[in-house]
Amino acid sequence: MEELRVLRQFDKLVETGLVLYDDKQEVIEHLEGGIKFRFILTSALSKKPTLHVPQRQGPDGDQAEKQAGSDIDTAGFEMQTDIGSGTHFLAANKFCFARPHLMLLTRDGYQKQYKSLLESDIEAAWSALAALGEDNYVAFFNCGRDGGCSRMHKHIQLMPMPNDSFASFLDSEAGEEPDVAFHWFYRRFPSSRGPVTPIEVTRVYTSLLEQATRVGQGRSENAAEAPPEAACPHNMILTRRWIVVLPRQRAAINKEAGANALGMLGVIAVATKGEMDGWLRLGLMESLKLLGVPK
Repeated sequence: MEELRVLRQFDKLVETGLVLYDDKQEVIEHLEGGIKFRFILTSALSKKPTLHVPQRQGPDGDQAEKQAGSDIDTAGFEMQTDIGSGTHFLAANKFCFARPHLMLLTRDGYQKQYKSLLESDIEAAWSALAALGEDNYVAFFNCGRDGGCSRMHKHIQLMPMPNDSFASFLDSEAGEEPDVAFHWFYRRFPSSRGPVTPIEVTRVYTSLLEQATRVGQGRSENAAEAPPEAACPHNMILTRRWIVVLPRQRAAINKEAGANALGMLGVIAVATKGEMDGWLRLGLMESLKLLGVPK
C-alpha cells in the first residue's frame, strides 16, 4: 500500500460521486484565550448520518449487502484488502474532510466500536501509518457513542495530520503543552531507541487508557446504557511519533456541536458557517470541557 496509489483510488471514488469530498473547503482559524482552533468548513459533511440514522456506505442499490455483523457497507469503497496480519482492511470514508480520509475496519464485523483497541487493531493502524507516510498521517479512534462514533462496526480512521492541533507540541521535545480544560494523557515515542513496535504502542495505549478510565469511568452521558464489556468512552489519536488518549462524557452539546477525536484537539469539522457560529456562541474550550472530562 503506497500513498500515491491510495490517493489515485480515492480521487477516482470522488470523481464517480461515491465518496463525498469538498475540494473547496475552507479552513477558518479562531483564537480563544491564546489557543488556536481550526474549523474545517466542508459541504461533504452535510449528509453524514448520526448513530441513529441508517447508513448505506456502498454504491449498489438501497439493500446492498453488508459484512456479517456490520452496520457499514464498504462494497466498492475498498482500498486494501489485508492490513497488518490480515485482521483488517482499508476503505474510503464516504463523508470526508481530508484527502484521503480512510477507514481501517476489522474483518470481523461483530467487533464493536465501544470496546477498547486490541493489539491487532494497533498493529494494523501502525502498519497503515508507516505505509502511507509516517511523518504525515494520523490514525484516530472514537470509542463508543459518547466518544463520537457514528457507526458500531469497530474502525479506526486515517488521514493526513491537520496542522496546528493542540497535540502539535508533541512533535518537538521542546514543545509546550497548551492549557486545555479537559483531561488528556499522552506519550511521545522515543526516537533514540530505534523502531517502536506495535506491542510497545499497545502497552502505552493500555496504560493511557487506564489513566483516562480512572477520571472518566461512569461519567459518560449514556453510561447506564453501555454494555458490560464496554470500555470507558474515549478518543485515541496516534501518529508514528506520539499517542494521545482522552476520556469523553458525551459526543455533542447539541445536534450541531459535536466532536470526534480530532475535534477534541481543536480541529473541528463543520458543514455550515451556522454550525461554526453555534460553537463560537457556546465557547470553544468550555464546550470541549463538557465533551471531555473537566480537569
